[in-house]
Amino acid sequence: MILKFKFYFFFIFIIITVLDAQSDRVSGKIRGRAIDAMTKDPLAGANILLLPVESGRGTMTNENGEFVIPNLITGVYSVKVSYMGYASTIIQSIEVSPGATTEILCSMGVEAIEGQEVNVVAESMENTVDVKSVVTQVKYSGDQLYKMPVSNFTDVIANAGGVVKTEAGRSRGIHMRGGRSGEVAFYVDGILTNDPVDRSQGVQIDKESIDVLTISKGGFSAEFGEAMSGIVTVVTKSGSKQNYSGNLIFETDQISNNNSVYNNGYGKYNLQFGGPFPGLKKYLSFYLSGSYAGSNIVSPRSIKLPHSSYTHPMGTFKMTFSPPSSGFNAIISASFEDKATESYSHSISKGDWLRDYYKTLEGSRRLSLQIQNTLGKNTAWRLMISTFEHYNNYGSGENTSYKDFHYLSTRLDWVYYAENNGWYDPKTRIWKELTDANGLPLISDNYFVIDDLSGGTNNNPVQLSNLPYEEQAFYYYYYTQGNQFDLSTGMWSSESEKVVAYNQRWHEAGTWYIPAFLDDESNYYNSLDSVAHFKEFDEKEYASYLFGDDDFQRSNDLWAYRGNMHNGYYYDRDIFNVYTFGPGRPRSHKSVSTHSSIEFQLNTQWSIRNAAKFGFKTTASTMDYRDIQFANQNPYFDSYNYEPLSGSAYVENKYENNDFILMSGLRWDYFDPNVESLKTSLLVDDGIVEREPAKVKIKLSPRLGINFNASDKTAIYTNYGYFVQFPQYSEMYQNVYADISSGLPLVGNPNITPEETIQYQFGLAHKFSPTLGLEIISFFKDQMNLATNRTYPVLIEGQVASVTVMEMEDYAKIKGIEFKLKLNNFSNLTGDIDYTWMSAKGTGSSNREYYYLYIFDSDRPLPVKEYPMEFDITHSVKFNLNYYLPARNSNSFIGRLTSDWNFNFQGNLATGAPYTPTDIYGKAQEIGSKRMPGYKSLDMRVEKYFNNFSMYLDIRNVFNWVNTTYVYSYSGEPDTNGRPPVFERSRYLQYIGDTNPISGNIISSAEEAYDTHLQLWRSLLNNPYNYSSARYFHFGINLWF
Repeated sequence: MILKFKFYFFFIFIIITVLDAQSDRVSGKIRGRAIDAMTKDPLAGANILLLPVESGRGTMTNENGEFVIPNLITGVYSVKVSYMGYASTIIQSIEVSPGATTEILCSMGVEAIEGQEVNVVAESMENTVDVKSVVTQVKYSGDQLYKMPVSNFTDVIANAGGVVKTEAGRSRGIHMRGGRSGEVAFYVDGILTNDPVDRSQGVQIDKESIDVLTISKGGFSAEFGEAMSGIVTVVTKSGSKQNYSGNLIFETDQISNNNSVYNNGYGKYNLQFGGPFPGLKKYLSFYLSGSYAGSNIVSPRSIKLPHSSYTHPMGTFKMTFSPPSSGFNAIISASFEDKATESYSHSISKGDWLRDYYKTLEGSRRLSLQIQNTLGKNTAWRLMISTFEHYNNYGSGENTSYKDFHYLSTRLDWVYYAENNGWYDPKTRIWKELTDANGLPLISDNYFVIDDLSGGTNNNPVQLSNLPYEEQAFYYYYYTQGNQFDLSTGMWSSESEKVVAYNQRWHEAGTWYIPAFLDDESNYYNSLDSVAHFKEFDEKEYASYLFGDDDFQRSNDLWAYRGNMHNGYYYDRDIFNVYTFGPGRPRSHKSVSTHSSIEFQLNTQWSIRNAAKFGFKTTASTMDYRDIQFANQNPYFDSYNYEPLSGSAYVENKYENNDFILMSGLRWDYFDPNVESLKTSLLVDDGIVEREPAKVKIKLSPRLGINFNASDKTAIYTNYGYFVQFPQYSEMYQNVYADISSGLPLVGNPNITPEETIQYQFGLAHKFSPTLGLEIISFFKDQMNLATNRTYPVLIEGQVASVTVMEMEDYAKIKGIEFKLKLNNFSNLTGDIDYTWMSAKGTGSSNREYYYLYIFDSDRPLPVKEYPMEFDITHSVKFNLNYYLPARNSNSFIGRLTSDWNFNFQGNLATGAPYTPTDIYGKAQEIGSKRMPGYKSLDMRVEKYFNNFSMYLDIRNVFNWVNTTYVYSYSGEPDTNGRPPVFERSRYLQYIGDTNPISGNIISSAEEAYDTHLQLWRSLLNNPYNYSSARYFHFGINLWF
């Protein structure tokens, strides 16, 4: 693979030497026309100069008065237009967005005074309809994002028309126009930041660091690949070369007392600073942003939840080198984030066990060098070298090492004995003094321990009464119940008894109990040894065992025998068996993926009407993945380290006339899995396990977009394209070398072909006025070859086994229509109101749906037609509206107080998502045949501006509406499964005399026992995460300098 990478690097180098690209991800163009203000005649030969003059960019108008300035980095520009006999005109505040053409019209008047110059502010195109585009896009400036009641740019995407965000189910995530999660590509400063291991977003950028956010939902350029539903591009802020500036933001919800549900311990700090680099003001500028956020709960609910906190530091850096009077510039862009999140589990929330539940550590590192230059007026090249790393670690015991994690349950004999005698409470995990039935102490000062566990030695024995109650109970049990330990001597009766007791000390994963009578072929067994012994569990050692040949596995086999991580995590419960007292299923997950890319692009405006671009990219990935899910006799363990290679190339031309635009392109994608693949057909047909090198995948994707301008205010556009992406690497590489003769292995398939989407889009755009516009877009998506799983019964070496293999058999049919009303300073109101009707039907909502729903329900038939997928939201209305109350020159306090305010509102009204009901016996009915309740939300952000600072209040879910995110399949309700406990006196009489798990009092009647059971049952089923976030407030201060 290294040789391949060297070849691509050499190839790119040669191309660069002969070609001297700006990208739709980071650049755009200005197109304009100069005319006589009175006669409207074109002014041919007018001089066009991009300001400041040091930029070195300019052109002249043609015979029709037209001009184009291509290949401009995203930002705000000014253009000076001069013509002999006319007053020079400077058009200011021209906003250039990624992949967009900003059009201006310069009406020039005859020069009345020599040297006269006219300054004009360009009409803002933000939030008004673009009638010159073939792409469905939504663009937000950094200032707009700052004013929104959102925590990050993912929230902005979720509130866009045609986008659905699911919080529950196996398809949770962002779904754009009916696609699965993972079908949206995220680009940050030109770098693709999706983690291909799971197709997740990969990186989060603080919203305060974003200069431009663009969401493309259809018809996007051939430059963009590895996505089937949408493209999100983020351009971070740059520092000015003229002056220094910065701001400091502090945000908190701690404006009420600590017991209030609105006080979740939230705090955020953000510092931004940028400007010219000292001593190199004309050449170099920088921008730096750092933030830290944290809270006691990730997503606030109606009650405070323990073990739900998070901390999230992140930072962004950009340095820009751009010499005066030159088209050359170089940009170094970098970011990092580290997020630590505690997970809440409702089923173990009673008692003291949540502190041993999962904790996730996730983060990313991004670094890129972008070099670009112009060749003449109309051609530019761009080279980008980048690296991106994403890591994700989570596990039990606050992410304790798998080998170090241990816990207690009453499944251990000595713990059960202690609990039976009232010395230990499995709910609270509190140990008490060891006493007899009369309350007299059982541990004498004459009891000593000489043992490794306690630290006692022959020369320095430890007094048992000085040890914790837990350890006292351990030794006392083996002293009284089996005579294995002698408290008078402080020693074990034999080494073998000691080993057996140690193996029962606690549940753990760090050591494995190895009996002596097992196979001598293994390095770890000795039939001459009369006792059992331990072997420390080692992840790397186990991975080597998995990938070893038969001889190696025979000599290193200890994994087929039971370790001492017993299934105690579900063993202890309350007296009604409702809540669990345990740490949850032990698990450890570690993954790190690194992706290094080299990319070259060439962009040329080869005529006044035509712009062509060409580019290619190669990416070398390294993935280190380990996952342990079940610690028992046959632990589920997946471990791999692979280095796939991917590449792409594209060519595209865009023809732009006054009333017609044609964009045509072709994309080529390449993927080399660089691993062996299981011969599935040979395995299923003949039961033969053989592997072969996975094939290289190549795919071509044509794109076409057309725009017809009926007038300068109305346009009809359409586009058609093939969009492909390769499935998640975790699905392709999972258990490639697994032992498929045992268990129910889920085996990846590196030989699968890419997923495909054919998308059609038709749109109508109309500008009623500069402040009001309307877009109507209909879309159709035909998705095929989607990833899923299938299970096959096989006969391997005379043994019947089942193997589940990844296949590409799912498909989907998606259609919809979107109406968007756009306002731009319409009576001080800016934003959009969007209505979307959509039908998203298919045979699978996620690639693991079959595995979890069908493999353990053999009677459930595979779908034979499309059904509503989990994110099929039929109707939705969303709005983003901003109202600004301008500042007034007033000397009165009331006048200043009632002016210079900003109000921003985000709303979402939607019908409910589908779910599959079950009958009273738990049998699934028609898939997706019922729907959950609808969804409604309103968020608001209010800000008051002062001279050098502002104060704001961010309110989410203003009316505290309760939205359901999950329902039980039989009842269709979020708080009951429809099967409450039934009162039977004979059954509940047995609880009389027990301690009430709610009140702590003694249960005195069968009725009281039943009422307590019913309360616990209702409490368990009414999971706070069956609902969306409750109302919460954030108060903030922004200081700028």
